Amino acid sequence: MAKRRGSVIERVLKRIEDSVEEYRAKERVREVDLQAHRAELWAEAAERQRLLAEALAEGEADRASLEEITKEERVVFVLHREDLTATLEDFAGKKDCLVNVVPGKGDYGGGRGIDGLRGSWLVFEASR
Repeated sequence: MAKRRGSVIERVLKRIEDSVEEYRAKERVREVDLQAHRAELWAEAAERQRLLAEALAEGEADRASLEEITKEERVVFVLHREDLTATLEDFAGKKDCLVNVVPGKGDYGGGRGIDGLRGSWLVFEASR
């Protein structure tokens, strides 16, 4: 009977060892898959970073061309507050001339809308 008990215990231990080995094998496969997936994600992130850098570089190039276009066409789009539209229309109606632009030094966005919105003082001279 003692031999049979030893045999049952050995079989149970063998099953446990097999289960542990199977678990460890699955864990190794899972770890390899995770490493491969991690490498893939890093490669995708690097590609996104490269594309972002290209887009920013193109944006910088567009700024220069925008400046050239505005000088050539003598037209500039200015952001302003809606309540100042009537004032600007009044100046235009009186044929007042823009004589100076003084760049603003602060952030006039008030924390709303476009971050970092900066304004400038437009100085007009009454028409003669």
